[in-house]
Amino acid sequence: MTFDMALVVAVAAATLRLAIPVAVAALGELINERAGVLNLGVEGSMLVGAYAGYTAALAAGSAWVGLIVGIVVGALAGTLLATLMVGLGTNQIVTGLAFTILASAVTTFLFELSYTIGAAPPRVVGLGLPQLVAVTLVCLLLVWFWLERTNSGMRLGAVGEEPVAAETLGIPVIKTRFLALIGGNALAGLAGALLVCGPLGIFVQDVTAGRGWIALALVVFARWKPVPVLLGSLLFGFCDAMRLRLQTVATDVPYELFLALPYLVTIAALVIGGRARLAPAALGTTFHPRRTG
Repeated sequence: MTFDMALVVAVAAATLRLAIPVAVAALGELINERAGVLNLGVEGSMLVGAYAGYTAALAAGSAWVGLIVGIVVGALAGTLLATLMVGLGTNQIVTGLAFTILASAVTTFLFELSYTIGAAPPRVVGLGLPQLVAVTLVCLLLVWFWLERTNSGMRLGAVGEEPVAAETLGIPVIKTRFLALIGGNALAGLAGALLVCGPLGIFVQDVTAGRGWIALALVVFARWKPVPVLLGSLLFGFCDAMRLRLQTVATDVPYELFLALPYLVTIAALVIGGRARLAPAALGTTFHPRRTG
């Protein structure tokens, strides 16, 4: 058996490229869930961030502008979700699902309105892999340091574990959850922009292809810790890279089997690694402030 160094390098590069959007989106979802909010709208925030980032990058001729716009649009999506789920106390699961369906419909409509159906959309001059890796590592370090080493990160965790006790200690639960959703969805918007402003370079209908759902599963697999989120994302990226490789060499195997490979591995990792009950105790619950006076 010969050792093909070029093949190893190609698979490693593909693994990183495919893992990066999932890792950044999962870090955003991690912030949401550590605050006690189950945000099923992460896929939708990725979609609106991808479309806005793609459009802005084309207009400005700069992928960096696309990333910034993706963050801003993701934060706006987070503000909407926070108003509904935290401010108005709507059901978190229904609201997140509805937002994702709405985001898919709106981005598809806007894309078809802007570009000729059937024609190849223009390409963004995308960022290189080293730049994408640098952005991801900065996000990981900032989220890890904030959650694990700062008082505000500890207060965020307290809100997700015991919101009533946190309120008694003077922590503003509603404000904390509101800001967590804005920050978490800003990262999801950035993840979408990274997807289209990287080597892919284009936006197509539902370009995220379920990566937001994978990000949700990875948070559970990582047991609500930042560094394992990155490792889980690399596992998903490796399986996705191998899927692309195997599709070209094993042509007698149904391609649907390869399409399902990364998702099957993610489900298996979720079952194996996510059995421990380590979720924030108040995850998915609605908090009602105590009335005084």
